[in-house]
Amino acid sequence: MSKEMLDVLFGHSYDAVIYKNSDFEYVFSNIQSMKFSNFLKTDNVLNKTVFDIMPQNIAEIVSKNDLEALKTLQPVVYELEFDKNNVFEMVTNPVVLDNSFVGLITIGRDITEKVKLETQKDVFVATLTHDLKTPTLAQIRTIELLFAGAFGPLGEVQKEMLGQVLNSCKYMYGMISYILSTYKFENGKAKLKTQSFDFKELIKECCFELESLNIEKNLRFVTKFNIEDSVVEGDKNQLKRVLVNMISNAISYAFKDTVIEIMLEGNSKEIIFYTINQSPYIPSDVLNRIFEKYVSDPSHTKFSKTGTGLGLYLSEQIITAHKGKIIAESSMENKNKIGFKMPKAFSEVSIQVA
Repeated sequence: MSKEMLDVLFGHSYDAVIYKNSDFEYVFSNIQSMKFSNFLKTDNVLNKTVFDIMPQNIAEIVSKNDLEALKTLQPVVYELEFDKNNVFEMVTNPVVLDNSFVGLITIGRDITEKVKLETQKDVFVATLTHDLKTPTLAQIRTIELLFAGAFGPLGEVQKEMLGQVLNSCKYMYGMISYILSTYKFENGKAKLKTQSFDFKELIKECCFELESLNIEKNLRFVTKFNIEDSVVEGDKNQLKRVLVNMISNAISYAFKDTVIEIMLEGNSKEIIFYTINQSPYIPSDVLNRIFEKYVSDPSHTKFSKTGTGLGLYLSEQIITAHKGKIIAESSMENKNKIGFKMPKAFSEVSIQVA
């Protein structure tokens, strides 16, 4: 394609457009690409390589991604930061004619303001959650001391009232953690801290901690472990959050005086966890939405549940990060099955939970 034609096509593009030949020499660059001009070592870029015209550190980044595009013959997307006030999103596409590589076309978009806004959001969220979690945790510790009689004996009515306040504070603390974790997962800022542990023992731990929730509705747990080796590699704390979410959800919607089955199955490569409870039938269109954000009443019954609707949504994010899949089934016999399957181990994770 002639330089004149490239000028017509890309000369007044909003984005920077650069075309390099098969020797990685600059053949064309439009007006917008001069946004890089403060960082160029020469006014004339034509027939030169990136090492001729850019500082060494920048040239190495560009060259690495150019070679990746050539190797894979697929578009390569990366960020190029000249300095804090000049950040570009670069998309490099290989150009192939008659099965032969003839060059690269790179489009650069200025995302400096977007990056600054994201940084401000991160600082705001971190500050807000810290300023909310710290006093809430202090309230919890103080109430626990009062409840334990550290400042004198309490009557039964006082204990009952303090217990309600304590539960409310713990609920609030949990919600703050959910919101922060959801934000991190959605923005790719979560990091999984992997370790080997026995998944069967983690289930037992969660059931023990949640047993008291069964009392009001006279529910009962029945655990069935149909697996010999239940050792997995994963983020134990995050997977515990998933188990607590799913078991709590089963308790919340279960009919009174029923049994909640908690199942663990698997083989040498994967584990399958799920709960089965007796609860209102969930139509397929609703079942497909229960893992969406802010959907907190999947059964659509008149008994509305309170909460942010983030529990199951966050659970799916965590399971996806472990390269797993969610399980959700509902039968007309009022039996609902919620759970997941995931590999026992994985070598790479798409996102890394802080």
